[in-house]
Amino acid sequence: MNSRMNWHYVLNISYFALAGMEFLAEIFAVASLSMITRLCLPLILGLLYFSLSTKQNRFFYLLLLLLVLSNTFFFFRNSPVFFYGIVAFILLRIVSLVIILKETKDNNYLHIIVASFPFLVIFFYLISITNEITDIEFNTLILQSILISILAGVSITNYFKDENRQHSWLLISTLLFIGLRFIVFIERFVISDLSLIFNRPIAVILNTFAFYTFYKFVIEAEQNESYSN
Repeated sequence: MNSRMNWHYVLNISYFALAGMEFLAEIFAVASLSMITRLCLPLILGLLYFSLSTKQNRFFYLLLLLLVLSNTFFFFRNSPVFFYGIVAFILLRIVSLVIILKETKDNNYLHIIVASFPFLVIFFYLISITNEITDIEFNTLILQSILISILAGVSITNYFKDENRQHSWLLISTLLFIGLRFIVFIERFVISDLSLIFNRPIAVILNTFAFYTFYKFVIEAEQNESYSN
């Protein structure tokens, strides 16, 4: 048991140490180091999940695989393969919603729609004031906005229905994902030299903690399920 906990501790330290390296790589524009850390972080998160999970949810591993793919494609910002990163990230959002709906019981879908609506309004407004956007970008923005809004609706509904550690981790993760969505939107469609300097390091912080807290949500949900059984 002690060796297992020590292994888990080492993985946690490694995860955040790598995140720190990615943060510095973005600040100093070290592209190769940034690429390596983007690929390694999901792998370490997978090992963390494997070391603690009692369920070994295949959807979570699929989510991490999609994260690796999206991180790889997103690295090529000015290449046509960047679009495949968007597709992978949309699939990642869908898989994350599947995981959440499976791990949260007795969802009231009317409450979820109501809680999602304010986020839809905000995202749709931002899209409406965006100039020089292609049809493909418009459609992907709409789809991503719907998915992140539903994610927010599910998180808020479950948190206020039952305020516990599981739903707290989910809410924190969702808020971080929403912040990341705004940062990516600004970087992609409100481009300026100043925004690029600050956006990417901030995005690293949000991305690191968003996926880590989502992992904590999944682990907590599995443990709660084990206790109830």
